[in-house]
Amino acid sequence: MRLEAPAAIALGLFDGVHLGHQEILRRTCQSAERLQLVPAVFTFSNHPRAVLNSTHSQPPLFLIPLERRIRLLKACGIREILAPPFSQEWASTRSEAFAHDFLSGHLGVRHVVVGFNYCFGRRAEGRVQHLQDFGRRFGFTVEVVPPYLVEDDEVSSTRTRKALLDGNISLAARLLGRPPEISGEIVQGDQRGRLLGFPTANIRPVLPPLVPEGVYAVQAWDDSSEEPGTLGPGLLFFGTRKTFFENEEPVLEAHLLDFQGDLYGMRVRLELLGKIRDPRKFENAEALIRQIEQDRADAQAFFSKA
Repeated sequence: MRLEAPAAIALGLFDGVHLGHQEILRRTCQSAERLQLVPAVFTFSNHPRAVLNSTHSQPPLFLIPLERRIRLLKACGIREILAPPFSQEWASTRSEAFAHDFLSGHLGVRHVVVGFNYCFGRRAEGRVQHLQDFGRRFGFTVEVVPPYLVEDDEVSSTRTRKALLDGNISLAARLLGRPPEISGEIVQGDQRGRLLGFPTANIRPVLPPLVPEGVYAVQAWDDSSEEPGTLGPGLLFFGTRKTFFENEEPVLEAHLLDFQGDLYGMRVRLELLGKIRDPRKFENAEALIRQIEQDRADAQAFFSKA
């Protein structure tokens, strides 16, 4: 794990790559250009709490998969990304050793950019003031980015995650600077939507959805390659299909309004534009069909704003 050239490096988990992260990345690229360095990021592929809390509470669910996180980091101008898995070895590394042995010695960084609340080292013993002191001692400069505020409150992955869990799609979008999203692979379903006249794509999500069950207006993308292609607007159903099944596990089904073609095996990304309604049980298939037609009409308000 090496950098190919002297770097200005941003440190952090960057879960979601929200507006606060984007400001750190912007400052990293800006400093790299000024100092004639390569803009880089050091992050972890998994959540540190998955290791630190292995016998206690579950770690927070990531907002986006690692592959998407890396794409967004690159889209912000980052040229080199180091993303090893967090391990017990990292967990036991003292903060001074991280700064001296890894940042200065192993990577040879010249400039470090962190958020105001960055922690590092064993038991999160290192704070930004310690990093600044280590930088003076070990030969790199440190830039601390203040909190980024939306609606007079700090933007954070925790706040974004809570907005999604609460079903507040519009707030999550304002914190991220883009619509929140669900990614997954199209898999074989039972063809029930096609029989109803509304073919649906069954999606196996990469990460468990954070939003409440319901019907959502979405913009769909083919995420199978480096250059995503649009699949157009659609409806996403997340929940149990109560009209047909009593004890089914929640499913993800997307009905794409304008797409014609084979979707099986495709990796898709669904941008959530807004929630249309909660899931319901219908008396019969005809009542469900009438509701889907109404859902399509109600979704137009979200599509016109996208």
